Amino acid sequence: MRVPEKVYSYLIENFNISPKSIIIDSKKAIGIVFYEGNYYLCAEDGSLLASLSKKDLFKFYPVFLEVNLEGLRLSKSDREILEMLIPILKSSVVSAVFFESKEVVLLKGSRIMFEEWKDLVENFQVIMEQSEKMKAKERYFLTDDGRLMWIRGD
Repeated sequence: MRVPEKVYSYLIENFNISPKSIIIDSKKAIGIVFYEGNYYLCAEDGSLLASLSKKDLFKFYPVFLEVNLEGLRLSKSDREILEMLIPILKSSVVSAVFFESKEVVLLKGSRIMFEEWKDLVENFQVIMEQSEKMKAKERYFLTDDGRLMWIRGD
């Protein structure tokens, strides 16, 4: 049997063959995309890995809403946003990301709105420091200079 030198799959990130081993690294899931009524496991590079029928993984990954797809991956602009957000998503405090309306929901239900994605990334430490004081289902606005302002509750 001959093993191909390259293997192409949405599930494989790295494929290496050496005389003594074959190394296959799978793509790392970072979230769950909700698109047109369906859920898909999403990799760090924005590609969709698998359709989800069970919602068991929801406790492990944030949900990505208001996304645009190009085939089996996030649109170029949404992939750029995802790339910026990876360190934040790995912090395990974000439960949902609204790509179009620029809003994140923390695990405790607090909603953070902002003008630019870079404002969230650059000032995420402020959110982490104040998250204990934030109330569930309350809305906050994060300014570009890192101030977190309460807006209103739902």
